[in-house]
Amino acid sequence: MTSTRTLAVAASMAALITVGSAQSNGAKQKRDLSKGNTLYAVPYSHLDTQWRWAYPQVIREYLWNTMHDNLALIDKYPHYVFNFSGSRRYEMMQEYYPEEYAKVVAATKAGRWFPAGSSVDEGDANVPSGEAIIRHVLYGNNWFRKNLGVASQEFMLPDCFGFPYALPTLLKHCGLDGFSTQKLTWRSAAGIPFKVGNWEGPDGQSIVAALDPGAYTGVVTGDLSTNTSWLARIQNTGKQSGAYVDYHYYGTGDQGGAPRESSVEWIEKSIAGTGPITVVSTRADEMFTTLTAEQKAKLPKYKGELLLIEHSAGSVTSQAYMKRWNRKNELLADAAERASVAANLWAQTPYPYERLYTAWDLTLGSQMHDMLPGTSLPKAYEFCYNDELLSLKMFGSVTEDAVGAATSQMDTTAKGTAVVVYNPLSIAREDVVEAWLPHPSYRVFQAYGPDGKPVATQYGDVRGGKVQVLFLAKVPPSGFATYDIRTTNRPLVKSTVAAIDRTIESPRFRVQINEAGDIASIYDKVNKREALKSPTRLDFQHHNPREFPAWNMDWSDAQKPPYAKVDGAPKIRVVESGAVRATIEVEREAQGSKFVQRISVSAGGAGDRVEVSNVIDWATKESALKAAFPLTTENPKATYDLQVGAIERGVNDPKKYEVPQHQWFDQTSADDIAVA
Repeated sequence: MTSTRTLAVAASMAALITVGSAQSNGAKQKRDLSKGNTLYAVPYSHLDTQWRWAYPQVIREYLWNTMHDNLALIDKYPHYVFNFSGSRRYEMMQEYYPEEYAKVVAATKAGRWFPAGSSVDEGDANVPSGEAIIRHVLYGNNWFRKNLGVASQEFMLPDCFGFPYALPTLLKHCGLDGFSTQKLTWRSAAGIPFKVGNWEGPDGQSIVAALDPGAYTGVVTGDLSTNTSWLARIQNTGKQSGAYVDYHYYGTGDQGGAPRESSVEWIEKSIAGTGPITVVSTRADEMFTTLTAEQKAKLPKYKGELLLIEHSAGSVTSQAYMKRWNRKNELLADAAERASVAANLWAQTPYPYERLYTAWDLTLGSQMHDMLPGTSLPKAYEFCYNDELLSLKMFGSVTEDAVGAATSQMDTTAKGTAVVVYNPLSIAREDVVEAWLPHPSYRVFQAYGPDGKPVATQYGDVRGGKVQVLFLAKVPPSGFATYDIRTTNRPLVKSTVAAIDRTIESPRFRVQINEAGDIASIYDKVNKREALKSPTRLDFQHHNPREFPAWNMDWSDAQKPPYAKVDGAPKIRVVESGAVRATIEVEREAQGSKFVQRISVSAGGAGDRVEVSNVIDWATKESALKAAFPLTTENPKATYDLQVGAIERGVNDPKKYEVPQHQWFDQTSADDIAVA
């Protein structure tokens, strides 16, 4: 059983995105699932928006084929209801094939085509933030409602690289009723907990999940009304819950298109069949909306994450730069929106809905389950990088405009140069600010806070006649503060941090670098404890999985010791030592790759952590780079944060040896001393 630390999902956000009823546009009158045996057959076409192909081919061939082939089946078979996900794909249909798209709209209004999935695209679930997953539902279903008049009550991820413990909580707070995937057959670390049941998240809320609906490429080859395997599954669920029901994908993938016509013919025959199973060809959410509250309460339950053993391991690190840009966009988007709210309230600046929507739409589209996990071909990443950079530019310009507008309403009177500091975090914060100012002749800069008192200030780099000024700033949550940067003859605040030779020190920590360039000691001066039992390392671990090297890692490789470490002759130098921050830089080469690490400690509130930044020119094949921290706080388990809440996992579990986490992990010793 997993232990958790639960965080609340903002009620205001949940209220904004509650989906509500979606029973029009083809949803039939609710069935009584306590009687008979009902099998919901969900015709579906899986399209990897980019994978072994890129956008041009998808637009030119796959989207056209999906529309053309399924509209033909709709015309021919009276019970056929086609399910297709991803508002971004519909946007492409609308833009490139307006006449055929108009037929899709008509088929949707007739209840024969259903915009399934409640998302912008079928995205990765482990790497995106909680806000990004919520925005998938918000943007996807709002687009469907606006353009097609209907939205779904389910979240569909048939092909994904594992599913986080936080997902059912997020989906439930979005007002959704159901979730489905067929991916747990690809070596789930938890097995397949049930066929249809309740998946519970860290806050105790759960969503009904169909976890074994059959392959999305499934072919129907007989009369399902008489199928004994499906009947046994239905009977098993019914005996537990009183709902005699199951959920069955059939269709095609991964290039879009339509299910085989022979499968559709057999579904028509099954609907008219005389066996003990009532077969319903339907939209993806009908089963979830038909189950009663009493039946849902009696369904089997599972609480925890649903990672895949090999797939989840490799996909959290492959194409690392894609992950970096995604996270930068998520953070910058949050900063942009908070600043825009302030600008609207203070300066009556129009809220930039369209710019934020466009930037988020590009970011969310790039979270598709082959793009963000790093499993697509190189050409696809040219388009991904373009979209990520466009998003960064848009979010950045929105932030600059909004902060400028908010600043125009502030008192920025200063004796020197006024610098307004913006804190986008939801907590008050004291941290290091970096500003570039014209270099003063024969004098130094001194920063003063809003209270008129001097704060710790130091110089950094000098470039093009400008100097980098570092100072400590305290800023309220989601707030702004004006600092006055004046020239003076000497610094007015005594330094409390220093870098000497291979040691950096602050009031909280003393960090020592050994001759090899590794961190040999992190001593906590407040608690009088050493954090490391041996030096940290950057290790090379061999990884050449049996299959899918772009996204798998195998336990047979992961359990072996590293074959090498970063041990090239180091260049160690002090690059910062002042009243604000002390930094040592270590430059090394090993196994064909180059590494530059900067280890820093800071003054004030920023001094409660040791920062290690890495710039890596990676050229080492069949290897993973692992940062090893041999901690004195030994524990066979560690706690990792998620999009919502946290989860405790075993260390080096044969089924979970590379695991996702978002901003921190914590290892607490038996005597309750923790390192995060």
